[in-house]
Amino acid sequence: MRDSLRCHVLKLSICEAGMTMLPPHLRTILDASPSAALVVESDGVIRYANQAARLQLDRGEIVGGSLTNFLSFTAAAPLDHANLLHATSSWEEAIEPNSFIDDIKTVNGVNIQYSIDFYSAAITLARINVGETPSDPHATSGRSGNPLVDQYLYCLYIHGMTKEMTRRHPPEKGFVRQSLQNDFDESPNSFRVNSLLFQENGASPEAQDTTYQIQSLDHHSISLAALDASFHALFVINELCAIQMVNPRSSEVFGWTQEEFIGQKLNIIMSHDVATLYDKYFKEYFKKGETTLIGNQNEVTARRKDGSTFPAALTLAHPQGRASSLICVLIRDLSTEKAAQELLVHEQMLTSGIIDASFDGLFVISDRGVIQRVNKASCKLFGWSEEEFIGQNINMIMPKHHAERHDSYLSQYMQTGVRRIIGKERELEACRKDGTTFTCTLGLAEVVTNETTTQFVGFVRDVTLQKEALKAVKEEQNLISKILDASFDSLLVINEKGIIQRVNEAAIRTFGWTREEFIGTNINIIMPPLHAAKHDSYIQKYLATGFKKMIGKQREVESLHKDGSTFPCTLGLAEVSHKGSKLFVGFVKDVTIQKELLIANAEREASDTLLYNILPVHIANRLKQDPGHIADHYENTTILFADIVGFTDRTSKMTPHDVVTMLNDLFSRFDYLVGIYDLNKVKTIGDCYMVSSIPSSEIENDGCARVCRFALDLMKAVQGFNNAGPQHGHVTLRVGISCGSVVAGVVGTKRYLFDVWGDAVNVAARMEQHGVPGQIQVTQSVVHNAGNEFSFESRGMIHLKGKGPMEAFILKSAKSIRHQRSVYDPYAMGFENTPCIRASSNYL
Repeated sequence: MRDSLRCHVLKLSICEAGMTMLPPHLRTILDASPSAALVVESDGVIRYANQAARLQLDRGEIVGGSLTNFLSFTAAAPLDHANLLHATSSWEEAIEPNSFIDDIKTVNGVNIQYSIDFYSAAITLARINVGETPSDPHATSGRSGNPLVDQYLYCLYIHGMTKEMTRRHPPEKGFVRQSLQNDFDESPNSFRVNSLLFQENGASPEAQDTTYQIQSLDHHSISLAALDASFHALFVINELCAIQMVNPRSSEVFGWTQEEFIGQKLNIIMSHDVATLYDKYFKEYFKKGETTLIGNQNEVTARRKDGSTFPAALTLAHPQGRASSLICVLIRDLSTEKAAQELLVHEQMLTSGIIDASFDGLFVISDRGVIQRVNKASCKLFGWSEEEFIGQNINMIMPKHHAERHDSYLSQYMQTGVRRIIGKERELEACRKDGTTFTCTLGLAEVVTNETTTQFVGFVRDVTLQKEALKAVKEEQNLISKILDASFDSLLVINEKGIIQRVNEAAIRTFGWTREEFIGTNINIIMPPLHAAKHDSYIQKYLATGFKKMIGKQREVESLHKDGSTFPCTLGLAEVSHKGSKLFVGFVKDVTIQKELLIANAEREASDTLLYNILPVHIANRLKQDPGHIADHYENTTILFADIVGFTDRTSKMTPHDVVTMLNDLFSRFDYLVGIYDLNKVKTIGDCYMVSSIPSSEIENDGCARVCRFALDLMKAVQGFNNAGPQHGHVTLRVGISCGSVVAGVVGTKRYLFDVWGDAVNVAARMEQHGVPGQIQVTQSVVHNAGNEFSFESRGMIHLKGKGPMEAFILKSAKSIRHQRSVYDPYAMGFENTPCIRASSNYL
C-alpha cells in the first residue's frame, strides 16, 4: 500500500514536471532534510539539489551537472545487502537493480568533493519507479539505455561528510559547541521541514482537500521515499500534538513501532515538562500565529521506550502556516555528536595543555609560513602575545638575513620535495620583540592534515644558557688540560681494561709516542715485557677483590721508551669514578737524573767523609775549592806524641788480628777525645799517635791548654781500655808535648796527608821518647803557654838528642776545665759505658 502510493505520487509529480523540475511539495520535503539530498537520473545527471547539498558541495551550478563531478566510489561497501559479492566502485554498480531492498540502499565509504578536498561519507539511495516517461527531449537525453534502470529516478542522501570535515579541521576554541550543534552544515534557517501535500494528477483542489487530508487516512502508513531514506526521526502531528505519521527511522531511534506511535502525543518521546511547553506553544501558535519555534532548532532531552534518555535537536516546520493543522517535527539524536563534542573538547584541552606545558617554544605554520598557533613558552621567549603572533609570517622571529630566505625554503620544499631544513635540527639566531637576538635550536617537522593541506611545526629552544655553560665547561676543560700539560710528570688515564684514555704532553715527551699512538692502546706498551704481561691481571684482581696492592701507593719501577730503552721511574696510581665506571690515573716521574744525582751525592759524601777522615775539615774544604798546594806557617803550635810502652815485645806474641783489634780499639778512643777538644790528629806511626793544635775551627789561642787536657784524658782512656780488655794485657803510654813554630801542609797525590814540620815537632817526639811510662812530659814552653790552669812538676834537666840539655816537666793535673763543644757524638762511638768516657765526662 505504502510503496504503491509513494511511487504513484512521485511518478505523477515527476512526469508532470517533465523531469525539468520537481513539484514544490517534493522540493519542500527535500529541503527539510539536514543532509545533502540530490535527485539523480539513471545516467547520473543531477535534476535537483536541496539547500544542504548546495551548502555542503560548495558549488553554484549543480543541477544539470554529472554526479561524477561531486562524488566517486572507491570500492565502497554496501551496508544493507549482505549477499552482494563485490563492493560498489561506480554509479552504475550503485544503481544495479538487484542491489536494492525495498527500493532502499545505503553505501558507505564514498568520496565527496568539497572545494579542493575530498571527504569520506555515506549515501542512502531511494529508488523511485517512474515507468515510461513522456517523449521529452530534455527527459531522454543521456539515458543509460537499460530499461530496468531507466524506469527509476534516484533520491540520494549524503551523510557524515561534515563530521569528517570537522575531524580534519577542528573548530577553534569557543566554537566547538556551536559547530557540533550545527552538524551536517545546516543552519536553523535552512533546517526547515514542510509537510507533504499529495496531489493527484488532474484532481480538482476540492478533491485534493477532501481526498488527501491526513486525518482521513485512518492511520495508513503513507511516506514518500524521500522521508523513508532520512537518517533522522520525522513526525507529523496535528494541532492537538497527536502523532499522525512517522518514518521508519523514528521507530529505530525511540523503540516504538509505527503503529504504537500513531495517535500518541509528543510526551511519549520527551519529558512531561517539555511536552507541556510545546502543547502550550502550539495552542498559542494556532490561536495567535506566534512563530517563535517554527523553523528553529532547539535542544531537548528525548526519551526512548525503555526509559533511557538522550540529547536531541528538535525542529518544527509548518510550510502552509495556520491554513493547515499539520506540523512536521524532525528529531535528530545528538548523542554521538555530544560525545564527539566532549571528546573533541577533551582532546583540544589535552593538546593545548601538553603544548603549553612544553618548556620549548612551539609554532604551527602553514605551507606559506603563516603562524596559526603558538604556545605560552613562545610568547614568553619572544615577547609577543598570542594575538600578535597569529596570522603573522614566522620570519618575524628571525634576523633580517634569515627572514628574507625562509619563505623560499618552504616554497622550494613544496615544489621539489627536497628536505633542506624539514626534519632537521639546526642552530641559528632568533630575534625577540625588543630587537635583541639569542642563539636557539630550531627543529621543523611536517604535518599532513589531509591529502592537500600541509602544516609545519617548529620547536624553538633558547640555548643561550646552554651555550654559556658549554663554553664554561670547555674553558674549564682547556684549563685543566693546560694544567695537566704543564706538569713535569707524565700523566696517563686508563679504563678498567687498561686502555689509555688520556695523556699529557709530559708523557709524550717522556715516552716518545704521539698522543694518537697512545689513545686506545693498552698501558703495558710503556712497560718492560716482564711487567707488561702481568699488569692487566693486577687491575682485574683489584676489581674482583677490592684489595689495593698498587692503588694509592707510589713505587719505583722500570719503564719503556718507544725506542725500546728503559729508564727508572716512580709510579703513583689513583682511582677515580667517571660516569658510573672506574678510571685509573697514573703519574709517572722519570728519576734517571735523580738516581744519577743520588749516586753522585753518595759518592761525593763518601769521598768527603774519607777526605775529612784524612785531613782536617778546614784543610779538606780548602783542598776541594783549590786542589793546588796547601802550605801554612804557624808561630805557636802545640804538638803531642803518645807511644805504647813495650809495644814491639807485646805484639810479637800476638796475632795480626789481635794487634789490629787492640790498636783500633785504643786509637778509636783517642780519636773520640780529639773530637772533644777540637784538635787535629796528624797521623799514627805504628803505635805512635800524633796530635797538633792546628788548624782549629774556632779557637786559635788556647791550643796548648786543649792539648794538655787531651793528654790527661788519654791516660784516663788507657785506664778504661785496660779495664775493658784484659785479654790484651795492660797498656802504658808515654806522652810528650812541646810548643813552637811549625810549617803545615798537604803532601801527596795518591793519598793525601796533612803533616807538620818544625823544631817543635822534633822536641815533642824527644819528650815522648825520653819520657816516663804512664806520665806526660812537657817542655818549658808548654808550661808557659798552658797558663795557671794546670799543675806541673819539674823533672830537672834531661839530655835530648840533637838539642842537648833541656828542662822537662811532668803534667800532673788540671786545676779547672771549661766545657768544650765536640763535633763527635760520644755515644755514637759505642764508648758510653767505658770507664774512659765516664771519666772524661767528669771534665766536660
